[in-house]
Amino acid sequence: MNQGDQNRPNPDALLKAQEREAGGGLKVFLGAAPGVGKTYQMLQAAHELRRQGVDVVVGVAETHGRSETLALCEGLEQLPAKEIEYSGKPFHEFDLDAALKRKPDVLLVDELAHRNIPGTRHPRRYQDIEELLDQGIAVWTAVNIQHLESLSDVVAGITGVRMRETVPDSMLERARDIVLVDLTPSELLERLKQGKVYVPEQARAAMDGYFSPSNLSALRELAVQTIAERLDADVRESMQSRGIEGPWHIRSRMLVAVDGSGQGETLIRAGRRIADRRKAPWTVVTVDNGRAGPAERQRLEKVFDLASRLGAEVRTLRGYDVAEEILAFAREQNVTTLILGRSYTRWWHLRKSTSRRLLKQAEAFEVTFIPVPRKHRRRLTEVTVRQTRGSDYAWAVASVVAATAVSMGFQDVLPLGNLSLIFLTSVLWVAAKTGIRAALVTAMLSFLAYNFFFTEPRLTFHMVDTDELLTVVFFLIIAVSGGNLAGRLRDQVQMLRASNDLTDAHLQFTRRLASAPDITSVQNEATEVLYAQLKIPLVIVPRSPDNNELEVATQSGPTQSLNEAAYSAIDWAMRNGKPSGAFSDTLNSLPWRFEPIEADGEVYAVLGLWVNDMSPEYYRGLAIGVYVHQLGLAWFRTQLAANLSASRVVEETERLRSALLSSISHDLRTPLSSMIGSASTLKAMSNRLSNEDRESLLDSVLGEGERLDRYIRNLLDMTKLGHGTLKIERDWIALTDILSSALRRTRSLMDKVRLERDVADDLPLLYVHPALIEQALVNVLENAAKFAPDGSTLSIRAFQTNDELIIAVSDEGPGIPEDQREQVFDMFFTGGEGDRGPHGSGLGLAICHGMIGAHGGRIRALSGPNNRGATIEIALPLIESPEPTSNREPSQ
Repeated sequence: MNQGDQNRPNPDALLKAQEREAGGGLKVFLGAAPGVGKTYQMLQAAHELRRQGVDVVVGVAETHGRSETLALCEGLEQLPAKEIEYSGKPFHEFDLDAALKRKPDVLLVDELAHRNIPGTRHPRRYQDIEELLDQGIAVWTAVNIQHLESLSDVVAGITGVRMRETVPDSMLERARDIVLVDLTPSELLERLKQGKVYVPEQARAAMDGYFSPSNLSALRELAVQTIAERLDADVRESMQSRGIEGPWHIRSRMLVAVDGSGQGETLIRAGRRIADRRKAPWTVVTVDNGRAGPAERQRLEKVFDLASRLGAEVRTLRGYDVAEEILAFAREQNVTTLILGRSYTRWWHLRKSTSRRLLKQAEAFEVTFIPVPRKHRRRLTEVTVRQTRGSDYAWAVASVVAATAVSMGFQDVLPLGNLSLIFLTSVLWVAAKTGIRAALVTAMLSFLAYNFFFTEPRLTFHMVDTDELLTVVFFLIIAVSGGNLAGRLRDQVQMLRASNDLTDAHLQFTRRLASAPDITSVQNEATEVLYAQLKIPLVIVPRSPDNNELEVATQSGPTQSLNEAAYSAIDWAMRNGKPSGAFSDTLNSLPWRFEPIEADGEVYAVLGLWVNDMSPEYYRGLAIGVYVHQLGLAWFRTQLAANLSASRVVEETERLRSALLSSISHDLRTPLSSMIGSASTLKAMSNRLSNEDRESLLDSVLGEGERLDRYIRNLLDMTKLGHGTLKIERDWIALTDILSSALRRTRSLMDKVRLERDVADDLPLLYVHPALIEQALVNVLENAAKFAPDGSTLSIRAFQTNDELIIAVSDEGPGIPEDQREQVFDMFFTGGEGDRGPHGSGLGLAICHGMIGAHGGRIRALSGPNNRGATIEIALPLIESPEPTSNREPSQ
């Protein structure tokens, strides 16, 4: 890398800086805890900006009733809040549309982490701010450090309180400016005592809990660290965008360079000690130049595992020149200190060791060499030499023999200088096929063969012609240089090819898992793809949800039995979250390797791999850890989706149960009152009643008792449903059957109205719980009949649209006001007028909403035909019927 390249601006850094400047700029006032004065300082800065002639508008300023903050709001233009009604109560929210229409130069939107009331455009306020920024409006906002998503677990561990409202860290990364608003813990506690943060009762509780001195100190340190990391990132970005070669010694940042020579663990421990003393972030890097053997990769894996446990960031760089890659990364990350182990080079090596080259080229860095035992230095040389196999040198000798034979055939045709090109071709061929070392041997042998067989005097190594001497010397230089370049290119191509193959394999595995809808599919896809790539038997063993016993969920490849020892290893891996079996420290004599599948701190199952004929080096080269990690994430995703789905089902079931219980308690009163009245009359006036009156009263008691019996059966079913012992038992049924039964149950109410039915022919079957849909129709019909004037028309229409069956019940009553058509389905909502007047208790349509919603349908209130009366429209989803059916006309 030349000096011009180093001083050239980084395109990525320029693009990032341009994106941050594009559109509106974001300024964040960051505090360690509530009450430090973020809003107060933001308003003060806004007044200063307004005095400079900038158009500043307050969109939201959460003053919490503090007089000093309220006073600062005066003199600044404020956007009126938008009133939103939710659950029958009015709320005031930030008016995003008004802000976009006003479009000031700077808009103040306080409380970045605020959760908006349902019904607004975005669920979170930071999403409102993102839209404002995208429209070119500069925004100032405020947030506390505990609301950052990445610090949620840390804050919960410190304070014991987990924040429900969090903000993605990308918002801080997008900010053009971040202002730290700070108060010492003693000053903040004094403000609490003075009632400047919370009311006295809340303040006392806060000081006893969240606002303890230790919590505030820890939160304050988190805020300072966050600002320091942002400033560090800004410095690196500024350097890269301006093409400045680092480092700038503003903040200590350390880099520990390791390889597979065996000295890595010593360097890691030394680096950790130095980083702790300096309170500096540190990164452990290695350079993959395609030459590392299995033993080196195995040692690197252990080194990286140690570095991760000790808190370092681990990075793998790829490139041919180790020293150049390390220095380029160090400059990019603004590293100040390099920690290295001294490389050992034999006297016959032509190239300087990496440590010497780094020491020479890293003038701007502090370079620390850690003493390494000499046995580790020798190991590096031994491993490097062993990478060239004997067959490579055999190819070198064969290619020289072939080049000599071809040159002898053309020596009478071609001049001497052209014969050297034949030998040069053999050098390049060996370099491309084997590598650099064999190519250099080929170059030396070609030089000797060319001199011995083709220069005068022949068959000797003497040369009498000066021109021939020059030709031979230049041939040797070109052959060595060309072989070196060709070998390097081959190594780089092989390294890139291996990296691409591994990346493609991981990408294919991730794609297959991403498309799996449930845990069973994830298991099947994982074993299928892994077996196709690895060609070894695989099993996935979770615990049974029924008895917590280990059981094989899925397997691929030739069946290999799991004995008692294997199950013991699986149980250990699940309990400890660590690998067991082959190549591990637990039951390593087994032919199985068991990798725990985990995510979010929970072990879901164990992936077993049959590695009986596999070497440890080959196994580690497969990067199984990446597959297991992706499998754990997919398992977590599908389990989370299943839990959410189950929660929705439970919620709908509870809604349905509550609705039916409310329906029964509401409807029990009428038959029970009628039965009590008829029985009282029979008892009090039995001797004075005629036989016809007695029969009428007894019929009334019997009819109402049967009606009450139906309600009680529904009550028992819903009680079972509430305990999880009864599910919504669906069945195929024709709508006409349900409608006929519902009309029979409401026969007494239909006597005063004229009933019109318009049911389309050949309607498909419904796959529903017949009793529940019938009850919903009964409630709708009763509701319509109550408000329909005597002699008016009550119409029932049913037809199919796309994949839904629509049922519409219309009456000619007073109708439902438009502003109440959504609220009529809320429980106990009566409205006091229209269809929800004093005739009901506000349960009928709420019950219907629960029943229809449990079937995945929808119900809505509309105006009646010709804007007269009301229409209740029910839409039920259609599922392909197992057999065709024709519409059957029910009997009345």
